[in-house]
Amino acid sequence: MPTGKALHVGTLSTLSAAAPATPAQAVTELHARLADVGAHRLYAGALDRVAVLSVRRGLTVWCWGGLFRWRDDGGAQATHPVTDPDGAARRLSADQRTAGIQPHTAPAAPPPAPTPVAAAAPTAA
Repeated sequence: MPTGKALHVGTLSTLSAAAPATPAQAVTELHARLADVGAHRLYAGALDRVAVLSVRRGLTVWCWGGLFRWRDDGGAQATHPVTDPDGAARRLSADQRTAGIQPHTAPAAPPPAPTPVAAAAPTAA
């Protein structure tokens, strides 16, 4: 092997003990980070080599090969390493804000019910 060059074997998720070992674990960590910043109605699923997280309508994060992958609101593909779920959550939260979706907060009090209008009594002719 030439001096100064490292041999890289496997994906990012297998190179570091701190990194998630599977796409399912990576998506679980991302799910937790997004929930911490107020995202809600997150749906996840996983197979052996790929996992997916639905963040909102039109924004789905796929995970395989050591990367989170999604399309931004302009349709461009975005990627982020699974070793940094905090950074991925920050980027995805920013995408949600630019799409006009705010983090989940307690619902506002409902407006008061309308006051019924009394029917006018018929007049005698």
